[in-house]
Amino acid sequence: MNERELKSLFCSSLRSNHIKNNDLIPASKIRIVEEAHCRSFDLLIAAMTKEPDMHDYGQYNNMLVRTQLLKQFARQQKCRIDCIRFYPVEIKSDDDVLDERLPKQIIDAILAFGLSILVLDKNHSKLAHGLGKFLPTTLICYTGIDDHFEVVSRFDRLISSGVLNLKKTILAKALEGSNAGSKAYSRLVEIERIFQKIIFNQLYFENLGMTEPELEFLQMITGIRPPSSYSQEMKKLSKLIKETENTKMTDYI
Repeated sequence: MNERELKSLFCSSLRSNHIKNNDLIPASKIRIVEEAHCRSFDLLIAAMTKEPDMHDYGQYNNMLVRTQLLKQFARQQKCRIDCIRFYPVEIKSDDDVLDERLPKQIIDAILAFGLSILVLDKNHSKLAHGLGKFLPTTLICYTGIDDHFEVVSRFDRLISSGVLNLKKTILAKALEGSNAGSKAYSRLVEIERIFQKIIFNQLYFENLGMTEPELEFLQMITGIRPPSSYSQEMKKLSKLIKETENTKMTDYI
């Protein structure tokens, strides 16, 4: 079938709760948006749970980083921000070719919403076992029967920050000998979270979405003299280049 037909069947399956092994997307109260985020995703599912999961640390981080997006939707739907989950979905019918674009689409979904869902048509589903080993996405396959689908592989991490994570414990230990050592970890957490929020909001909003305390924190940092200037760094690089320009491969053997 083509993409439109598969998309229609999948939406019907969601609303009818016909997805086997589905413990990811709540079937009770959902809103489905097609061609979401400037056509970046085939479907964007917004699910609203009745009660928040107080032990879901990944969702807690997700709320801190993606505050603007969640707050915007919460106002529209008149619900609590911690009861919202977003699920970006990529649809691949048997008429579609699985090529080098697929990993990029999965990465885009993870960067935007922290997770990815890939829906495969019946013939493509034969590749699901192999794809599930290597792709960081939840795979949902069409069974070929009415509007019935099945979750065959699940990637259960909610990635709120990705490569922007700092090795905070190691950095904090390096400062243990100073007066600031005991406070280092919490300060590093705050710096990391602010940078994550700035980078995410630059992707989808015109403003940075910073709170007053966060702006004040950054203003305090601007009053601290950096350890070295650009000119000093360039001098160090120039010296390093001179030291290594005559290095021979035999020096490393």
